[in-house]
Amino acid sequence: MELARRFQWLALTLPVVLAAGATLARPAPPGALGAGRLPDRACPASVASEAGSPAGKPAWYRLESVLDAGGTLTGQRLTVGRGTTRWSDVLPPESFATGPVGGRVVVGDDDGQRSRLRLLDTVRGCWTALGTEADVVRSAVLAPDGTRVYEHRVERGTRRDMGVWQRELGARADGSVSVLAALAPDTAYGPTYTTSLLAAEDGRVVVSACGERVCRTRVLDPSTGAVARTDGTGPAAGLAGDRLVALAACDGLPCTLEAVDLASGSTTLLGEADGPAVALPDGSGLVVLVDDGGLGVARAGTGAGEGAIPGTAGLAPVGVASTSRSGIETPRGCVAVAPGGVVADPSAVRFLDPAALQFTAGEVLP
Repeated sequence: MELARRFQWLALTLPVVLAAGATLARPAPPGALGAGRLPDRACPASVASEAGSPAGKPAWYRLESVLDAGGTLTGQRLTVGRGTTRWSDVLPPESFATGPVGGRVVVGDDDGQRSRLRLLDTVRGCWTALGTEADVVRSAVLAPDGTRVYEHRVERGTRRDMGVWQRELGARADGSVSVLAALAPDTAYGPTYTTSLLAAEDGRVVVSACGERVCRTRVLDPSTGAVARTDGTGPAAGLAGDRLVALAACDGLPCTLEAVDLASGSTTLLGEADGPAVALPDGSGLVVLVDDGGLGVARAGTGAGEGAIPGTAGLAPVGVASTSRSGIETPRGCVAVAPGGVVADPSAVRFLDPAALQFTAGEVLP
């Protein structure tokens, strides 16, 4: 099975269909357009670049494909929530959402002529317009400190890769600049079908360009401009210090999970993964994966298994890359897990402390 088909398989098997029955009408905060509609008011310019996680319930989002009677994609339903507040609306077919970071969700949509980027503040119930581009912004992620956005673009018409761009928020905003050029075509890897972005807690950005079977992954350190590259793995699951955690280039699940040393290229096997995996972004080297019908924890530095979490059948880590279809703000030192790895019902999301091999009462952020 090709890597692209594996992405399809994962998307189709995740229980996003549960979301329709779980979504309830919730009261909207000031500034929202009626119950359930996305806010329409702009955030004050003074808060556009504010960072940090707000106190209270975690923000979350979910994207679901909207199909017509013939099975044609007609839109993407975006649902965003925080506490008892929930918004939902249908965006154009080529849309995405990522985050949340500091209670804010990056939202992008394309109408066939221009791509628009916005930031939805779930605390204040308002939008910050980040900009529009003539080229297609395929995905974007907000840096953990909340001060900048990284965007992956392709040329409109040709879909030629244009690399990764950085956009500053707030008073320093002055458009966007290219920070990582597109990869040159390589017949050994074939066409790139999926490019994912992942913003690590230490500021580095992981960019995985994946073809039919394998990915070429680069890790950018924006503070120095240094780029480390690893070819031949599957999709990236995150960084564990100086190691890239990624699935192997395999034909389907279960699939070997690897930790690749970015300097030497040496590989440590972390075990067989039956679903998504997420590397803890705090530098501990801990990785949460689906293993043997439940959740397991491995350490990237040694490859040794830390243990299995009993009673976790059906749960999987919630993705943190730009290709994820849902996300939730997670307490530091924890990994969010949910049925199928999707935030279909936020009340079903649990926060796992992999160091203690147990769940924590992290539904209220500090």
